[in-house]
Amino acid sequence: MDVVAESASRSNSHDYNYQRIVEYIFNHRATSRSAIARDLGLNKATVSLLCSEMQDQGVVSEIGSGSASSNGGRKPTLIEINRRYGYTLTVELDSQVIRALACYLDGETLQFQQVTTTAITDLAATLDDLIGHFTAIPGTTRGLVGICFAIHGITNGTQVQESFLNLGDLDLKAYFAKYGVPILLENEANLSAIYSRDFVEEFGLENTVTLSIHQGIAAGFILENKLYRGSQGRVGNLGHNIVMPAFSINNSRSQVTYQDVYSEYAVIHQISDLLGKADMSLDEISKLYADHNAEVITVLSQFANGIAGILNNVVGMLDPDVFYLNSPLLHQIPSAIPQVRNYFKRLSGYDIPVKLIPNIQLATLLGGAALTSHTVLGLTGVKLHFWDYTDN
Repeated sequence: MDVVAESASRSNSHDYNYQRIVEYIFNHRATSRSAIARDLGLNKATVSLLCSEMQDQGVVSEIGSGSASSNGGRKPTLIEINRRYGYTLTVELDSQVIRALACYLDGETLQFQQVTTTAITDLAATLDDLIGHFTAIPGTTRGLVGICFAIHGITNGTQVQESFLNLGDLDLKAYFAKYGVPILLENEANLSAIYSRDFVEEFGLENTVTLSIHQGIAAGFILENKLYRGSQGRVGNLGHNIVMPAFSINNSRSQVTYQDVYSEYAVIHQISDLLGKADMSLDEISKLYADHNAEVITVLSQFANGIAGILNNVVGMLDPDVFYLNSPLLHQIPSAIPQVRNYFKRLSGYDIPVKLIPNIQLATLLGGAALTSHTVLGLTGVKLHFWDYTDN
């Protein structure tokens, strides 16, 4: 092996072992160098050297001594990810509201802000002002370490192809590069899926589908614990799939999509039109449903059956361990979920769990925090146990 090849080999080995150790420390919380060496099959000198490098960089920190072994001897020094290394910021771009959440590197929430979009005349200035609220959070070594934009629409990670919020000619990655941190773009449904993988404590699940039902309908796929995006980020854009609804719909186009019929906005508009009211709130619809309003019950029954049909179409392709539903409408009216489950089982013949995603208000934002932490730590594509930090 020549000198250049040998140097490259050492560098690759260093980076590989560095990432394995960071992942191990994150997922085991307080641990020791000897435990890392034993479980990863590395020699103690390599582990000690790399852990010292991580300490110098501020990525990990020592937190005291553990218990001595049964044979006695010196107590091991425990180390863990330095949650105060820096903080992440996720900005969710919805057509009606822009929400932002700052988190420590381990997913602990710090600050939240939101603005409605109705009065926005300059989107870039509005986002600058919003992000400005988060750029001086004290108590971390590196400060802001990354910004993730959650797109209700489609992005390939570099550019936004479709967005329910009109971005005009704003290039998010180019414009916000001025903050000097990684700028990430990801589909909202994919971030919800990352949240379900990293923040929801369910063991043995490697293949999950998160169906996100808002103004559009999209799915995030976790396959063998990795997010599957496809070549251009278009995977999971189910809202544009063509359907033949079993009930009439006032639509001038020759083709009707899932989004036209089963999105949250479509359901709200259907109920509002039937009752002769302006666009109703979820609270109003929930109260009418609880009062057994016939029109509301009919529309929501069609909605539940439609969502079950979408799940049935997905299950034949992916056969996931579980379906998560990210739907504010179902969160508001959870009594409709059993109908989704029952009709899905009747259609598919499968008994795959169908669950409302936990912490629905922050699921997408926390998924963005996880993605940014993955990027900062160099651990893209692995499962990290954020729940082990945030559940305490």
